[in-house]
Amino acid sequence: MASVLTRAERLARSIAVWDPHRDTAHASLLSGSGRSGTTWLMEAYSRAGRLRPIFEPIRPDLDARFSDLRPGRFVPVDAPRLPAQEAVEDVLTGRSRHPWADQEASLNPFKRYEGRLIKEIRFPMWAGWVARRHPDVRIVHVIRHPLATLSSQSVLGWTPDRLHYMLAQPELVDGLLGDLALSDLALDDDATALVARWAVENLAAARTYGGDRTALVSYDVAVEDRSELADGAAWLGIAAERLTDLERPSKMTHAKGSNAHAGKDPRAWMKRISAEQQAAAGRVLDVVGLADAFPSDGTVDRAALQRWWDAEGRG
Repeated sequence: MASVLTRAERLARSIAVWDPHRDTAHASLLSGSGRSGTTWLMEAYSRAGRLRPIFEPIRPDLDARFSDLRPGRFVPVDAPRLPAQEAVEDVLTGRSRHPWADQEASLNPFKRYEGRLIKEIRFPMWAGWVARRHPDVRIVHVIRHPLATLSSQSVLGWTPDRLHYMLAQPELVDGLLGDLALSDLALDDDATALVARWAVENLAAARTYGGDRTALVSYDVAVEDRSELADGAAWLGIAAERLTDLERPSKMTHAKGSNAHAGKDPRAWMKRISAEQQAAAGRVLDVVGLADAFPSDGTVDRAALQRWWDAEGRG
């Protein structure tokens, strides 16, 4: 019965959406690798900005229109077309409706949204194409410590299968990332492969829409210092003082996962990281130039992370 009610509520939320804007100027993207805190940021920013929250709409398993955008599919910024382009344009311009994607929309049919915030963990692989075609679309990108995402993904049983699909795409491996020795990594090891997937996604993001084209948020820093959210808010046209209820965990928080809102210690996940996993992550970070930004003690060197993001974006 609960699942039926959930489906009914999602349908009702999708029907109730009042999104009067039909242009890309009212669209913003919230991007990041999986288990990086993107849902928490979507909820916080959409509340503060009265933005329509659109939750992971690019789901080929739920909407056949996106069948050509398989998770992990890379699209160069200069590609003549984006796979499933018409369906993606419907999402960007607010025309798309789906009970899954609208599950966090207001049930109040009289609540008029001022814009839309589209959250998607698949964006890093092809949102650069959107950024080039639609420069009026604002993008906020979230990066979390790779060991934290590894901890969360491992608890939830994620597998590295998607990485192998990603690395089978010549335009990505030989093109965008051709200067990196990814093949030297022990990708048959699950920990190495999961961190490598995180690295490839964030590298693709940085190199296709990074630098001053995007507001960068460190999730790890934000859970300890809420002022980290200010730049992302400003990028979205939201006054920082409107960010409220930031202690509220996102609906994706998992009691056994590594989400910092699941407990009082924001780095409790370090206790679940083995020495072998730590070493594997270190090797990946060395290859992609992020070792300085993400020390092995679980902290983040925010300045080093920003320098990396800006340098990759300019490249």
